[in-house]
Amino acid sequence: FICVMKLFRCVFFMKIILISVFMTAAHDRSNESGTRLTAGLVTRTDVEMYADLALDVRDIRELIALKQSEKALDLYLNGRNAVHSSASSAMGYKRKFTLHELSQSLASKPNIRTSSYIYHLYGLADRNNAVNKLQDQAFYADSFVRTRIARSSKSSGDAIVALHLWMYATHVLYDGLNTCRLLSNGGLPDLVSKLNGGGMDEFIGIWIGQDQEDGTMEGHSLYSMTERAQSLFTPSTISNSLPEAATNTNIRMLYQKGITALSFLNACSNGNEDTVRVLWSVTQEIISTMYIPLMQLLLDALYRKDSESIQLYAMALIPQLCQCRPSVYKHLKESLLDGMVNVNRIDQIVQDLQSVYECLGFSCQDIGVYKIGADNNNIPISCEDTPEDQLLAEYHPKSKVHWKARIDLDILQMGILTSLHLYHSAEHLYLHGRNVIENRHITQPYDDEPRKVISLHALAIDSNRKIADPYYSDFVKYHNKPNYADEAILQTLRKQGSWGTTASSEQATAVVTKTASFQILYIAILSNLATSVEYCNEAHLGVEDADDLLPWDEAAALLIGSLEGPNEGGSYDLEDGQLFWNLADKRANQFHTNNNEGYSLINEELEDLLFAGRAAAMTLDCENLERSADRIRHLIMLPLIQSTIRYAVLNQGLSASSKSVNLALGEVYSLAVLPLVSKYDDNAAQVIQENMVIRTDARVVPDGPQKVSNAFYQALDDFGYSCALVGFTIQADACQLAGGFAKVKPEFDLHRNSNDSSGSASLLQLYW
Repeated sequence: FICVMKLFRCVFFMKIILISVFMTAAHDRSNESGTRLTAGLVTRTDVEMYADLALDVRDIRELIALKQSEKALDLYLNGRNAVHSSASSAMGYKRKFTLHELSQSLASKPNIRTSSYIYHLYGLADRNNAVNKLQDQAFYADSFVRTRIARSSKSSGDAIVALHLWMYATHVLYDGLNTCRLLSNGGLPDLVSKLNGGGMDEFIGIWIGQDQEDGTMEGHSLYSMTERAQSLFTPSTISNSLPEAATNTNIRMLYQKGITALSFLNACSNGNEDTVRVLWSVTQEIISTMYIPLMQLLLDALYRKDSESIQLYAMALIPQLCQCRPSVYKHLKESLLDGMVNVNRIDQIVQDLQSVYECLGFSCQDIGVYKIGADNNNIPISCEDTPEDQLLAEYHPKSKVHWKARIDLDILQMGILTSLHLYHSAEHLYLHGRNVIENRHITQPYDDEPRKVISLHALAIDSNRKIADPYYSDFVKYHNKPNYADEAILQTLRKQGSWGTTASSEQATAVVTKTASFQILYIAILSNLATSVEYCNEAHLGVEDADDLLPWDEAAALLIGSLEGPNEGGSYDLEDGQLFWNLADKRANQFHTNNNEGYSLINEELEDLLFAGRAAAMTLDCENLERSADRIRHLIMLPLIQSTIRYAVLNQGLSASSKSVNLALGEVYSLAVLPLVSKYDDNAAQVIQENMVIRTDARVVPDGPQKVSNAFYQALDDFGYSCALVGFTIQADACQLAGGFAKVKPEFDLHRNSNDSSGSASLLQLYW
C-alpha cells in the first residue's frame, strides 16, 4: 500500500513539474506578454490587471488594521494598484480597475453569461425569477463589503475575496466560454480579439493574484484563502504530502486543461464545437472546486460559533444551493441567512451542508476532517459520501446507480437557467451534462481516470433506444421524427419552433424540463427494462452473469431520481423531485389517489413492481421479469394521464396565444402519453390531441376536460389499469364511463387489499 501511495505522489509531482514547463513554453510561444504568477506559472496572455486586484485587497487590510476605514473605502471605490490594460487616454493615463467595479459590472446590466452570479441572485431572492426581485439583490456583495469596511471589521478583506473576487472569477470563465461559443457558431471575426485568455488566463490571475508565496497563506486572493481553509481540515492521505492545498493544485491542473484546449490552432473556430465542450466541462469542474474553501470556512465558522464569519461565508455560499435539493436550500437559507443562527441547531445545519456536497461537485474527502474539534460533541466534524447503492425512496438497488439518479439535478438546473433567460447556459447543460458523472471524485489531483459524463442530449439520441421497441417506434411514428424530444428541447432553447419564438420563459422552462423528464427518460427507462429482460434470457443460456441487475436498477434510478432521498414515499417536499415518482405524488393529492401513508398509490405499485422485477432477475424468472417490466411501462403513463386531465381543466377557455405556462404544460404532458394512446386507440388519441396540442387557429380544450378524461378511459383498459388509479377532480372524473369514481373505488380497494394480504404486487392480477 505504501509503495502505491508513493507511486501516486511521484506521478503527481511529475505532473506539477510538467504543468510549470507547459506554462512557460506556452508563454514563450505567445506573441503577447503573459503574466508571471507563483510557482513558475506564466499565463499565455497579459492578466496583470486581474492579478493586481490582490494588492488592493492587501492595502485595504492594512488600512483596516490602522482603523482608517474612510481611506479603505476610498481605495475600494477608486482603486490603486490594478489598471485596465487597454483603456488609456492621449496623456497616457490608464483607468483604474477597482474592486468596486467587479460588483458594478455584474450588477449594472443584465448579464446573460454568468450562471453563478444569476444563481446567486435567484437564491437570495428566494428563487423568485422576476426581474425586479433579482435586481433587488444585484448589489449584495457591494453592500456587504461597504458595511464591513465602515465598521473597520477585520473581515473586510476576507469579504472582498469571498464575495467579489470569487464571483468575478466565475464570470471571466463564463465570459470566455461564451465568446468561444459565439466564434464556433460563426461569430464576427472581431470576437477573436475579445477571446484573450479564453477566460482561463483571466481566472488564474484572479485566483492566485500578485504577491503570493507558494503553498502559504501569505497572499491576498483566492489562492491564499484556500490555503487558510485547508489548514483547518486534515486532508486526504495523498494530498497531505502536497506542497500546497489539494484544491489549489487541482485548480492549476484544471487551468492547464483549459488552456491546452485553447492552444490548438483551430480552437473556437467556426464549426469547432470541441473547444466549447471542453471549456464547459473544465468550467464546471473549476467552479465545483471553488466551492470547497467556501464550505470549509463556513463549517469552521459554525464550529467556532463565530457569527460574523458565519454571515460572511453563508452569504458567499448558501444562495448557490438554490441549484440543489430545494428542501435543503430552504432549510439552510432560513437557518443561516434569514435571521440569527440558532446555535442549538448547528449539528443539523452541518448535516444539511454535508448533504449538498455531491450537488456542488465535491466529496467528504475533499473537505477533510475538522482539526480543532467542536464545542458540541454532537456536531459532526467529518462525513461519509452518499453510497452509490443508496436507497431510492426505499427501493434498494443492488447495483451502483446513484450517479445515474442524479439526472434529476440536470433537469432541475436546466429549468432554473431557462426560467432566468440563460438559454445558452441551459443548452450547454443539456448538450454536455453536469451532474451525471461516473467516477465522481473530480477534485483529487492524482486521479487520472477520465470523467464519464452522461447528458440528457446523449440519452435523447442514444442509438440503443431501439431496444425499447415496439414502444420507441410508436413514439417515432407518432412524432414523425426519430429525435423528436431532442429537437423540441433544442428548438425551444434556441428560440425556434412552436415554443421558441414567442414563448414566455415560464413556457420555455416547462417545455424543456418536462420533455426531458417524461419523453427522453421514458424511452431511456424502457430501454433499461428491455435490456434487463435480455440479460435475463441470455443468463438463462449461460451467456451473462445471473446477478447483473444494473439495467433494472438504472431504470429505478431514472424513475425516482436522487432528490427524492432514501425514505419511504420519497421526499416530503414536492418541490424536490423532478421525475415520474414526483409527478405521481403531486397528482395524488389532486386526484385523490393517495395511499394510507400519504404518497401516491401509483408509486406504491411502482415500488412493488421494482422489487418484484429485481427478485425475478435474481432468480432468472424471466417470464415474471418481463411481466413486471410491461406493467411499469404502462403504469408510469398514469401520472401523465392525470397531468393531461389537470391541464385540460386549467386551460379551458384560454387563448392559444396566452403566455400562461399551463398551455405548455398541457401540451407537453399530452405529447408524452399520446403515442401510447394512439398505439391502442386512434380515436381516443385524436380527441386528446385536438383538445391539448396547441393550434393557433383553434380554441383550447374545445370539448371540455371531461371528454379528454373519457378518451383516456378508453385506453386504460389496454394499459391494464383501473380508472380508480387515475382518480377524479371536481371538473373531471376518470371513471365517469364506468359509473363514476365513487362506484369504482370500493371494488378497487377490495381487490387491492386482498392482493396485499397475499404478499403479491398490489394491482398485478386485478387488471392484467
